[in-house]
Amino acid sequence: MKYVYASVDESLRNFINANGGDNLSADDIIQDAIIVWYEKVKNQEFKLQTTITGYIYTVGKYIWYNKQRKNKRITHNEFQEAAIKDDDFTEQDFELFYIDKTHFVEKLLEEIGASCKKILIESIYMKSSMQEIAMANDLKNEQVARNKKSKCLKRLRKIIEATPYFQNVLKYLRT
Repeated sequence: MKYVYASVDESLRNFINANGGDNLSADDIIQDAIIVWYEKVKNQEFKLQTTITGYIYTVGKYIWYNKQRKNKRITHNEFQEAAIKDDDFTEQDFELFYIDKTHFVEKLLEEIGASCKKILIESIYMKSSMQEIAMANDLKNEQVARNKKSKCLKRLRKIIEATPYFQNVLKYLRT
């Protein structure tokens, strides 16, 4: 662990200091990034696709980005410019570390259209009956509402199957 810490300390500390942080923040971020890596190794979820220090460095960058974003100190575009310089990973790969499930669902529902979005929200989240859904959506009857919901779910599945990003997020959420 000492070797891993020493290997990533200077580069990650320099990144954090160059992006509005201080040494105390850097200590916290480095420790958090190493813990993420350690937990992945411990749970046999870590797949080495780059150097360990490159992995921890990138995790640390994204932890720092999320902290800064929550504090509204930097914009997503400013961080994207810094992240593009890291050849080991793409931003989308590390987005998986910090998925906001609500945001993911909203993004997915945007893809299926307003009427399907409304029907699925009423059905799944609000637990409305098919009769209530039919009435709220000016559908002829419950069976028409069921058919519409079924078509919406099929459309949702097709979108997921056709979009690698959605597939990756779902794989991550299942673990």
